[in-house]
Amino acid sequence: MKNAQVRKQLIIPVEMDQSLTTIAQESGTTASEIVRKALSLYIVAVEKKREGFKLGFAKQADRLDTEVIGL
Repeated sequence: MKNAQVRKQLIIPVEMDQSLTTIAQESGTTASEIVRKALSLYIVAVEKKREGFKLGFAKQADRLDTEVIGL
């Protein structure tokens, strides 16, 4: 049952929906696929935070320029 799926309903602000639609169109994929990828990234971020890692953005591998907080 590895590929079993469930349906979820999502209520998001209009601005977020517009961004989601734009990203999906630019990526040549669906809004559902973008949400699945985003959720996968969020799950990894939470798991790594439990292990003591930080999530952020870096231009260089040895320096974190922006840390993402609130996860």
